[in-house]
Amino acid sequence: MPVFFALTLALHPVFGQSYESPTPPGRSGLSAEDVNGATCTPVVPPASGTGPDGEVRGSGSDDDVILQARQVAASFTETLANYIVKQVTTRYRSISASRAHPSWLAQDVVTADLIYLDGKENYLNVMANGRPTKDASLTGSWSDGEFASSLLALLSPSSATEFRNKRQVTIVNRPAYKYDYSIDQPHSVWCIQAWRTQTEGQSYRPAHNGSIWIDKETFRVLRIEMAAHDTPPSFPIDAAESSVDYDFVPIGDQKYLLPVHSESLTCWRGKEQCAHNVIDFRNYRKYTSDESISFEDTVPEK
Repeated sequence: MPVFFALTLALHPVFGQSYESPTPPGRSGLSAEDVNGATCTPVVPPASGTGPDGEVRGSGSDDDVILQARQVAASFTETLANYIVKQVTTRYRSISASRAHPSWLAQDVVTADLIYLDGKENYLNVMANGRPTKDASLTGSWSDGEFASSLLALLSPSSATEFRNKRQVTIVNRPAYKYDYSIDQPHSVWCIQAWRTQTEGQSYRPAHNGSIWIDKETFRVLRIEMAAHDTPPSFPIDAAESSVDYDFVPIGDQKYLLPVHSESLTCWRGKEQCAHNVIDFRNYRKYTSDESISFEDTVPEK
């Protein structure tokens, strides 16, 4: 699971008992679509879309928006330890013979209490279909890092992220700056793991690119999209994507901009088999140091 600034995605080609779901995801691809300068992010991910190219290109080291977003993100993660949230993950697998038009079957629903401490996500009371489980990744795809790690990794100077195509858009009814970005393989800390058994597997840190939306008023990040590319032919996974959405959440008599929704998509090399996780963060509440928290039931690290 993530170490410093790491977003880890652990996968298993093992799927549990399936059940019907009223709202399965509709197609592969997690990229949002821009329409007349506004970003559309429905629950069902649309086909990949791109907005108009801007004129600003560069690494972001001298871009004032990126610099302020980096500072805000650092202070934002310091406050995350003040919250506990219920993470609800609906896991799907493809059952069609076409990646372009998959038919998704819901595998199970994994719930966990999530708290961000010591620079990483910690999962408590992990349950699959209402039954306690020590390791959700043993029965299907599992990802973590959506809560904060992916944000820190993307904006960290050590990632040498190249930001380009700066343009002004609207997302969740807020004016924002949208950038495309890329991180090369030597600087990548996104770790993708493919486990064949509980003890046998492979991991790789791929180069990846995507987009980031930064609120024009607060410089807070509103959405992140990331997609791996150029994974080696020997690695079992040839497609991996992730997205995270942030929105204002009421806690007490105030509202806070926090992660509310995430999705991940992965496909196995040479096969039509794909996995799609739809993650919602619900029921935020304040956490105080007086509360007794035990991490004995967290998802164990590989």
